[in-house]
Amino acid sequence: MLTHSTRRWLAGLGVAGAFVAASASPALADEARFDIATHDVLVAPGHSTSGYLYARPTDDESEPTFGQTSVDVDLSAVADFAIVEPMWGWTCDVSPMKLHCESETEDGLPPWFDYMVTAKEDAKPGQQGSLAVSITSGGKTAKATAGVTIAEGVDLAGDPTVGASGAPGTTAELPGVVRNNGETAIDGAVLVVQAQELAAYGGDHSNCRSDEWGMIAFCAFDTKIEPGKSYKLSNGMPIKVSAKARTRATFSLALVWWTPDDWDLAFKDTPMEDFKPGKGDKLRLVEQSMQAARVPQTDVDVSNDVTIGSVRVTGNTSADLAAKGATASGKKGDVVTVTPSFTNLGPAVLEYIGQGTPDLGMEDLPVRVTIPAGTTAVEVDPNCVPFKPGTAWDPWDAAWGEPGAKEYACLSLETWPDDVTAYEFRLRIDKVTANASGAITTVLAGDPNKGNNTATIVINPASGGGDNGGGEGGGDGGSLPITGQSTGLLAGLGALLLAAGVGGYLVAKRRRTRFVA
Repeated sequence: MLTHSTRRWLAGLGVAGAFVAASASPALADEARFDIATHDVLVAPGHSTSGYLYARPTDDESEPTFGQTSVDVDLSAVADFAIVEPMWGWTCDVSPMKLHCESETEDGLPPWFDYMVTAKEDAKPGQQGSLAVSITSGGKTAKATAGVTIAEGVDLAGDPTVGASGAPGTTAELPGVVRNNGETAIDGAVLVVQAQELAAYGGDHSNCRSDEWGMIAFCAFDTKIEPGKSYKLSNGMPIKVSAKARTRATFSLALVWWTPDDWDLAFKDTPMEDFKPGKGDKLRLVEQSMQAARVPQTDVDVSNDVTIGSVRVTGNTSADLAAKGATASGKKGDVVTVTPSFTNLGPAVLEYIGQGTPDLGMEDLPVRVTIPAGTTAVEVDPNCVPFKPGTAWDPWDAAWGEPGAKEYACLSLETWPDDVTAYEFRLRIDKVTANASGAITTVLAGDPNKGNNTATIVINPASGGGDNGGGEGGGDGGSLPITGQSTGLLAGLGALLLAAGVGGYLVAKRRRTRFVA
């Protein structure tokens, strides 16, 4: 499992990256079929922050091939107070006043340039200038600017973890705490809530805005956060537990604290009409004070800004998982395909259980697949891992899809009532035996019907049956559709995004459909 500190680091990095990327500003192109997306940065004296720019195609009809590309950055406007250095991937000539970098861009990918900005120790908050940048490719050049502002360094921090619980259809109140770990008062804060569909933001506070699904919300506070002091939310953050949520499920959310200046910079180009404000009372921090004239402030340690929240579902709403077996036939040496599966008969949604699930043990994965006798698993569904009960494991670095085991544990993707989830295995027949049997078994806590949890996987059935009432399975003719994405890589990535609180708003906005087998 990821440690809490690693999760918080990933969350802070991912949320900041996702939001900054969303606010990237276009620049005019000099008749090129691309412009430049870039962004401004805040950096404190003696500290560093990263920046980026990339060429963004503007021709909707075709994608330009970039090939050999150069990036030029004029540093003269910031050289008195900051040092700018390329990070990786480019061959560069570096001087105090300019960068010239070249690279051969891979086909199908736009040129992307990362750099590091370090504020000098004697830099003064309020100093600012702009990097003049250009990208040249295919004989065409696009230009843009990226602002660099010296800000006062501060350190907002949240609790590592918080928890709450609620029954399906109710609202859980997730506590939130922020403290000032620095020596300078911080003029307000913005709290971002990264939620998910089955445990969404459900409040109506007038100083909070949210997207239409409650997948992401942010609340602005004008409280002056004094050095060495902690501040609690006046009420718990309201998280609406879906009426379809499964009792015993635990949903991860992220609470991320920003300084107002970091927030304003990241979201300056984001259309606020996508986020609707509430109409009720304000959500407050325990102390408030008037703001004084000030210089910009930036958080110098984003690793402690993120709180991982968990909402545990109580009540008595279960998911009935019905296993379905599979059959295949062949001679010795043949490799056959079987696709055992399960159907969620409801009434609750089966949430994602895999990488990123809090306190996950291998025994907690909801599906077991036993390989039939006389066969060897030579290709294994990437959502399955060799089952080794009672052993320590790291689901982020486990042997997902590793062939050769006799028994596997498999994760589940989000599965709504009537959805089917299937797992594809390629089996080599080492010994021909009639009715060589394995099994698929679901092992979900709280499943109300144990009678349909197991079905057989049969190689060379003597009578054409053998799935214990589950219907025919997959042979060489392919596999059942799998609910959601079918690869372990994407499944793991999805879990990482949920666990870290990254990208939920963008995912929800671009894709509001579910895959149903």
